[in-house]
Amino acid sequence: MGRAWSSAPAARVFALGGALLACLAGSAWAKGPHVAGGAGARARHDAYGTLKLNGEETEVRWTDGDSFKARSGPYRGHGTRLKGYNTLEAYGPVHRWGEWTARELFALAEKSASVAAAKAWACTSDGKVDGYGRLLVDCPELTRHMVRVGYGMAYSVEGEAAPPDVLALQRQAIAAKEGMWAKGAPKGVVTSVHSVGEEGSKSTEAYNRVADTRDGRAALRKHRLRYQTCQEVCLETDGDTSCMVYVPFERRYRDRPDCLR
Repeated sequence: MGRAWSSAPAARVFALGGALLACLAGSAWAKGPHVAGGAGARARHDAYGTLKLNGEETEVRWTDGDSFKARSGPYRGHGTRLKGYNTLEAYGPVHRWGEWTARELFALAEKSASVAAAKAWACTSDGKVDGYGRLLVDCPELTRHMVRVGYGMAYSVEGEAAPPDVLALQRQAIAAKEGMWAKGAPKGVVTSVHSVGEEGSKSTEAYNRVADTRDGRAALRKHRLRYQTCQEVCLETDGDTSCMVYVPFERRYRDRPDCLR
């Protein structure tokens, strides 16, 4: 009979191997396709689904609750911006108001993509684009759904109030403390912040945008201030204050500053 096989050395090898695997599992390298990539990478918050775009079934990737990228059909590869409502920005913890922390509102913003992707909505587009080159898309039932559950807010950039039925749903969501309104609703929510000198502009004037939660108007507020990256900008609307952290567009997804990590 040969000598008995000793398990002690093998056990040490397995233990060391297990420790190595555990270490790798906790690293960004081991997270594979779920990581956005780059320094300070974090888990992706996007969601996949389908919808009817101009009557044609279209595969999409929702990048947040109010924008998606078409993965099939005539607009394949196009980024989009949905009309009629706005969700919180999902590129980092940038919003704050009332008793909410920026991290809490960021968690809601990240979830908005999966809320929008839960159903195949009927949408239309006339091919027009916004200032960022994104295809403008109208999904009326999705607008009402996102506003009703508190993951979107009524949003009109044309200077007119949002449609009465959408505003009625927003009032219901606020009264029921749904979604982003769980800790109360300010009269105005800052939805974008821009600095003088942004992207090399020589203009001495810039603007911020604030959505009025009472009528949905997303009005421009012009200013002559130069903001620093990661500076929190707080604006008042009839006694209520809402804040948003300034991050230049080109740094929201690449070379991300510490405040977004």
